[in-house]
Amino acid sequence: MSEKALNAILLNAQSSNQKLSALYDFEGASALSIGFVTGPDGNVTGTYPNSIYSNQPSLHTGFLLGATGVDNAAVINKATDIFDSSSSVGDKLDLTYGNFQVPLHGLNAADMSVIIDFEFQDGNIDDGVILGCFKTGSVVISSNEIRNSQGFNIGVTDRGHLFCQTYSERGDSIKVASSIELSKRNLIGVSVGKSKINFSHFDYLNTLTNEVEIPISEGFVDNEVIRLISPQSLSLYFGGSDTYFRSTDNKTATFSGSLHGVAVLSGFIDPEFLKELGEGFIGSYFENAAVETSAERVTGYSQNIVYRTGITGYNYNSTGTLEIITGREEFTGSISLTSSESKSEGERFYKYYTLNNGSVKTFYKEELGKLHSNSGYVYYPTGEGAYDTLGLNDVSESIQTYAEFTGITQDKITIDLYGKTPLTGVLSEVSGINQTALTETVTFVEPASSGVNLTESSDSFKKNYIYYMGGKS
Repeated sequence: MSEKALNAILLNAQSSNQKLSALYDFEGASALSIGFVTGPDGNVTGTYPNSIYSNQPSLHTGFLLGATGVDNAAVINKATDIFDSSSSVGDKLDLTYGNFQVPLHGLNAADMSVIIDFEFQDGNIDDGVILGCFKTGSVVISSNEIRNSQGFNIGVTDRGHLFCQTYSERGDSIKVASSIELSKRNLIGVSVGKSKINFSHFDYLNTLTNEVEIPISEGFVDNEVIRLISPQSLSLYFGGSDTYFRSTDNKTATFSGSLHGVAVLSGFIDPEFLKELGEGFIGSYFENAAVETSAERVTGYSQNIVYRTGITGYNYNSTGTLEIITGREEFTGSISLTSSESKSEGERFYKYYTLNNGSVKTFYKEELGKLHSNSGYVYYPTGEGAYDTLGLNDVSESIQTYAEFTGITQDKITIDLYGKTPLTGVLSEVSGINQTALTETVTFVEPASSGVNLTESSDSFKKNYIYYMGGKS
C-alpha cells in the first residue's frame, strides 16, 4: 500500500484531504508503530496510529484488540503474531487474533465511506464480519418494548459472498450479494447515506465496479440519540461487531482473514471514486522532476535553382596541315654544268636551252652534229672517204656537258587542319530546385509529473478462488 499514492489521487480530484478522516497501512508495520494505552483494569492494549496524510492524524488512533497484556512487552509479543510476521515487520493485520477498533470521534456512521483491503486465509472461508458497527437494543415506552438499532455490518458468508446487515421497521435485514465473486485478496468500498448503503467490489483486472445498493430507513442506521449523548462510545470494528449471531461483543473475532489497509472518509463517496482511491492500496506513488530537452525544429527552407549542364561551345586546336593541288601538271627541269669533253666533227652532241615561263622553269635540248667552230660551217659532201663525203674535217673540239634534272610541278596550297574539343558548363535551362531545411534549436520543458503505478501481483486478485463443499460458490 502507498499512503502517498492514495493522498495524491485524493488531492488531484478534490484539492484537499479534508474527506480523509483515517488511513491505516498495515504493510511494513513494525514495533515502532505500536502505541500503548492502559485501561481501567490495568491491562495494556496496543494501538496503531492514524496516517499523517489524514486530515487530523491525532484523531482516530486504532486499537489492536488482540494485542493486550500486562505490560508493553506482552503487547509487542502479541502484535508480532497479529502482523503475521516472525520479525518486527509485518505485511498485514491478521484478524483471527482479534479485531481492529477505530473510534469514530464525531464521524457519523450514517454519512461516511470506507475502503477495505482484505485477504482470506488460505483454504479457510467462514462467515464473519469484515466491518461492523451494528448495535441493537430496545426501550420501553408506555409498557411497550420498542426495538432500536444503529449502524450496520458488512461481512462474508460461508459461501464467500458479501452481505450487508441492517435493521428496519420489519426487523433484521440481511442482503447477500450473490452476484459478486470474490478473490483471495479483495478491495471493497462501503458508502453510507441517509437512505441507502452501497457496498462494492473493485475488479482492477477487468476495470469493473460490482455494486449493490440497499435502501435503508432513517433512524435505524443513524441513531441520533446515541450519537449525540455518547459520541465517544461509537466505533468501527474490523473483524467483528457489537451485534452478530456468532459473537457476544465487539472483541470477538469472527473473520478468517487479514487486513492490508483501511481508509475511512467522511460523507457518501461515489463507488467509482472509491475504486480510484483504492488504486493507492495496490499501487506505488512516483514523482518525475521537470526535464528540459532541446531539439531542432524546421522553420523554413532555402531554395537554390539548379541549371542543367552541357556543351556550351567548342575549342578548335591545330592538328596538322594539308596540301591541296589547285592547277594542272607542268613539267619542270634544270641543267647543271658538270664537265667538258672533246667531240670530233660529225659526232653527235646535245645543245641545251633554258625556258623560263614565269612560275615554271625548264629546259630543252637539241641533238646536233659537231662542226668545228673554225670550219666556217662549209659542208663539202664530195670525196672518196666518209669525211670527204660529209665534207667534215678530221678535227675535234671541246664541248661542255650538263647534268639534267627533270620533274613535274603543279599549283597547290597548304591549309591548316583543326580538331574540335567540346566545352562544358552551366546552361540557361532549369533542371530543378534544391531545398535546404532551415532549423533552430528549441528547448522543451516537460513539467514535473507524479502519479500512481499499480505494482501488486495480480495472482491474488484473480477469480476462481472460492469454492464451497467442493463446488464453485
